Amino acid sequence: MRRLVPLVFLSLAACAAPLDVVGLRPLSPPPYNLAPKLESLQPALRWEPFPRPMDLEADRGGWVSRVRHVTYDLRIWRGVRDPHGYQEVYPAELVYSRSALAIPEHLVEMELASDTQYLWSVRARFELDGQPRVTPWGVLILPGQSPGDDPRSVSVPPRGYYRFVTP
Repeated sequence: MRRLVPLVFLSLAACAAPLDVVGLRPLSPPPYNLAPKLESLQPALRWEPFPRPMDLEADRGGWVSRVRHVTYDLRIWRGVRDPHGYQEVYPAELVYSRSALAIPEHLVEMELASDTQYLWSVRARFELDGQPRVTPWGVLILPGQSPGDDPRSVSVPPRGYYRFVTP
């Protein structure tokens, strides 16, 4: 049971306030509910490193000092509007994926389609006491939303993806 405590802590600590983040917070583009228009078809994405500053501050049991071999997984989906007329945007297809990124930033290595909304997320992989672990996929928590609001698939994160629009 001791092994699960850090993951539970990460999920619960990150969803306390509206427009808060579960998982790792994006730094560029910043975490807005609306999709910022970027200047490049090959965006540079940045996110906070793991362990996060809030993990370091709340590390009463000393688990952060036992974290080893941190890498990051990144996914980008082309967005599509909800077919029922709602304003929500969902992932249509996975267009870009990278694993085992060594640093908390990445320049997309291909040109994305122009004037298109994309959804993205990132998570950390790490070892704790020799056991492999992952953080939750990073998403925004909107007012009145819970991290489990999108039951369509367990292979992608819930609604509230980080967003951007290409030029």
